[in-house]
Amino acid sequence: MEQIEEAATQYCEHVKASPEGWQVCLELFTKVPQRAPEARLFALQVIEAMIGSAGARGDANDAVPKINMARKTLLEFVSRQYSATTYHNELPFIKNTLAHTFSLMALATYPSQWPTFVKDMVLLAGLPAKSGPLTEDSTKAASNTEINPSLVDFLLRVLSSLDEVLVNPTVPRSTDEIARNTQIKDAMRIQDVSMMAHAWLDVLVHMSATQPDLAGAALRLVGTYVSWIDIGLIVNQPFINVLFGLLKTPALRCQACHCLAEIVGKGMRAMDKLYMLQFLDIVGVMKQLDIDEVEFAEEAGKLANVTGIELLGIRSDKETATPDARVAADGMLEELMPLILRLLMHEYDEVSSSVFAVITEILGMLKRLQREDVTLSAAQQEFLSRLLPILVEKLKYGEDYSWPSPSDASTADADASLDDDDEEAIFSELRRSLRTLIDAIAVIAPGLYDNVMLTTVQNIFSQCNQYGVSADNAADEGGNGSGKLGWVRAELGIYLTQAYGDRLVSTKNLRFGSTKNGQVNGSSHSSTKAGGNSSTESFAELLTMMIQSGIVGCAHPSISPLYFENLVRFSGYFDAHREAVTQVLKSLLGGTGVRHLHMSVRPRIWYLLRRFIEQHLSMGLAIYSSDFISAVSDMLEINANPSSTPGSHGIFDSQLYLFEACGIMLAPSDLDDGTRTTLLQHLFSPLFSGAQALMNAKSAEQILQEPRSLLQIHHYILAIGAIIGGFPNIRVDSKTTSAGAPNQLSTNTVQVFLKGAEMCIAILEVFRTSQLVREASRATLSRMLSVLGTEALPYLPRLIDNLVRNCAVEELLDLLGLIGLVVFKFKPYVAPTASKLLLPVISKVYGFLDKVAHEGAAGTDEAVLLQDLRKAYLSLIGAIFNADLDSIFLDPQNSQHLVLIFQPIATQLAVDHNNAQCQRLAFNVIFKAIQAWVVDPLGYHTLATLTPAAVAALNNSARTGTRSADRQMLRQAAAQALGLDLASSNAKDVRDQFKQFVMSTVVRSCFETPTQPQFQMSDAQSSLVVSEISGVLQLLLVAGMPAVAHGDGSAMAAMEAPQLLSVPIGGELGQNQFASYLSTVLLPSMGCPENMAAEFVQALSTLGQRQFKKYFVAFLTNNS
Repeated sequence: MEQIEEAATQYCEHVKASPEGWQVCLELFTKVPQRAPEARLFALQVIEAMIGSAGARGDANDAVPKINMARKTLLEFVSRQYSATTYHNELPFIKNTLAHTFSLMALATYPSQWPTFVKDMVLLAGLPAKSGPLTEDSTKAASNTEINPSLVDFLLRVLSSLDEVLVNPTVPRSTDEIARNTQIKDAMRIQDVSMMAHAWLDVLVHMSATQPDLAGAALRLVGTYVSWIDIGLIVNQPFINVLFGLLKTPALRCQACHCLAEIVGKGMRAMDKLYMLQFLDIVGVMKQLDIDEVEFAEEAGKLANVTGIELLGIRSDKETATPDARVAADGMLEELMPLILRLLMHEYDEVSSSVFAVITEILGMLKRLQREDVTLSAAQQEFLSRLLPILVEKLKYGEDYSWPSPSDASTADADASLDDDDEEAIFSELRRSLRTLIDAIAVIAPGLYDNVMLTTVQNIFSQCNQYGVSADNAADEGGNGSGKLGWVRAELGIYLTQAYGDRLVSTKNLRFGSTKNGQVNGSSHSSTKAGGNSSTESFAELLTMMIQSGIVGCAHPSISPLYFENLVRFSGYFDAHREAVTQVLKSLLGGTGVRHLHMSVRPRIWYLLRRFIEQHLSMGLAIYSSDFISAVSDMLEINANPSSTPGSHGIFDSQLYLFEACGIMLAPSDLDDGTRTTLLQHLFSPLFSGAQALMNAKSAEQILQEPRSLLQIHHYILAIGAIIGGFPNIRVDSKTTSAGAPNQLSTNTVQVFLKGAEMCIAILEVFRTSQLVREASRATLSRMLSVLGTEALPYLPRLIDNLVRNCAVEELLDLLGLIGLVVFKFKPYVAPTASKLLLPVISKVYGFLDKVAHEGAAGTDEAVLLQDLRKAYLSLIGAIFNADLDSIFLDPQNSQHLVLIFQPIATQLAVDHNNAQCQRLAFNVIFKAIQAWVVDPLGYHTLATLTPAAVAALNNSARTGTRSADRQMLRQAAAQALGLDLASSNAKDVRDQFKQFVMSTVVRSCFETPTQPQFQMSDAQSSLVVSEISGVLQLLLVAGMPAVAHGDGSAMAAMEAPQLLSVPIGGELGQNQFASYLSTVLLPSMGCPENMAAEFVQALSTLGQRQFKKYFVAFLTNNS
């Protein structure tokens, strides 16, 4: 079978490539009886390929006679076959492809070879080929002709395809094709477009009653062509009378309205557009439309929208529109406004949203008038006063909106967000659009905005307070605004509260004050804008009413998440209303809070609970810790449920918020330590015992083979980390060399946490082959490091050792980031630990990189990951230097590998032209290393801020004996923690090896890297690489680097720290051994003339950093 298909494919390709293949296909397509549809489609494709080979002008490859022959044959076929019933049996894709073929032939031969294209097609359909202006008689001329509906359909398909290939802006075209198309349109405008207009009118007049589908197609064509034809062919009394008449025809009024919208939206000069709109009396026509039917109302909305926008364009055109014209446009716009409001009020959102654009433009116009201090007219003010309540009302959910019942959301998918639902997403987008319009009104008429918003919300909360609220009924019990409140308006009240607050935040008018005698004191926190404090007080009253109304007692899923989100978002309210914190916490822990009947909203409320107690922990919540833990304990039970969604763990992802909330509640220092310890043990015991029981019941191999069991272990580890994560991070004083900041945790708390750390490490050691367990362990131990500080550092080597053994590239990336954060935060205390970790981590990195170097990347994703790995590795090395932990490289267990560590950095990463970021980071690391082991080897200065100017200062203070020896620097403290003497001969020998490596490898790379053909000097990233290289060269000059060993066997001279010239930049260059090495050895060996080498060294010693970089770029460009 495959061989037959392959042979058939080869034959088809042969036919396409054959010079006479199109003739075979032409015969095949027109043959009677008809061949299979697939064969006929292929035949048309071959004919189209022949037409396409004729080029933009249709005269290439001797194609003119071929196209003429194809045209004649196909016209005869259409006339003979499609005039009968055969057309109805033809498949639509064949009709469309044939129509497309005709349009391509027209492009290739009109007007030079086929000037009668339009006439031929019109006559083929049985329509009279008339041209010239349309008159009243035009609607009668075709009454006695024989119109063939089948061929009319084909005519309309051809004209539709012609517009597609000729005008459609989404179709890519060459310059020649654009010129050709312009020529064709110009030729058509002379006579043939008017013939089309007559044909369209004939179809509309004589076929709208019997063939509404054809009349609808004609209307669509008019709307399409009107953008580039003479508008007078359409906007005339005969045509418009027919078009307006079709607005009252049920089967065609939507298409007629759409066509009219295209006519109104045609690009024209302002004055011409105004005359056209006045001729059409478009506003008057729209006022008479019956817009009850939804689809037609939507089209009417689009027509009103485009009309309003065009009128606004005329009104604002002060260059071409006369003052009278602008006044007339303004009057028409004001006349249109009631219809716009009527459409906006429509119950269907599709209709309402159709006029959003014109409302936006109107509000923009009113904003401009306000900025120009122009008083709004009575009509404009009335429009705003009617518009805002409508917009507010449209914010409501529909009463028939479908919400999931409690039984619809099972535990397995209870973390599915409602926002992921298509219906909810559409409504959320609608609300965002409405909010934009409402906020615009707030700018134009702030008094109106405050009045409507505050009154609406206050009425809702008052109604709720008086009658209660129903979760089962959408509508109010006694009608809108009376009786028991329905959930629709209840949700609206909460949403408007949020909208009002968001508005105050965006305008920087929300300033909650402090409490004084139970009242808001705005003296120290009042707004800087007029009316800001009043608005804040009004908003605070809304929040108070919301809390006191009891609206949160409504169990409908739309209420609680929004209610609690308001209280979390505007947490400053509680600074002045501390007494409300307890009431809100009680609600959060109640039946419409964390225990909400609807599982689908629980995850969101759990998150908001964590946020709420985190915000208000200082308000005495510690006394509720026991009650809090008791209230949520039963929801902390972990039941792993593998999720089909990658990266998701179902309901457990949200359970972590509860675990963290428990940790936050136990963190306050005013909580009794015995109570805290008891509650922590209450939280940890089920996690410890659960993990232990699972590991006792099953072997490690069994657990690794069972996804649910392995996931259960993963959850236990993360839950431990979440509880600990609720405690504040320890304060580590990394600016001093003291033993460490005082621990903020009690001894009992530390012991409980360390037990958790031991449990996590023990589990990791058993299941280190599982990526799930590795990820969970890394996350939990990183939290412990932040909370426990140095107490957790002893666990870091065991963690890294177990992670490194089996980790993938993605995990190694995260691990490198973690180590970087640790060394930054715990310098210099982490020096012994970092020294132990250095070689295993670096070996793992180079292991991955060497593997790819030999085998190549498995794909694009892996290649990207490895690029990220290179950057993360270099960033880690840089972080070690910036943390002043450079001494870990000099530790005896690492020092023998120092050159091996830096060799790939200088010879591979620094010259990787596929990744300029890596090149920059590599040279930056080398720069830091030179700072540490050449410029300031005894650690008198922090590397993060060591500059040439600072080096000079160090040199001067060392030479004059003014350096203070009493204060120990971080680098020295780190070395002391390692038991390392920076001034020892062993340390000096290691540094000498590095200096030899710099002179033999790094310095040459500084010149060879930017002169490679792949190096793009003009690239922004490459420019940064050059900056780093310039810094390396200047730093070496400052250090006075001695010469490298040459053929005579002389060794580098020893350099005591800090060995600097009295004039680091400039001075006698002959005294600087690095300068001598550059000018007499390195640069000449690379083919640089001695005079240019001397000039380079002179520039290196005399120019500032920016000036030297410019010189260096020019030097490299001229000598590459």
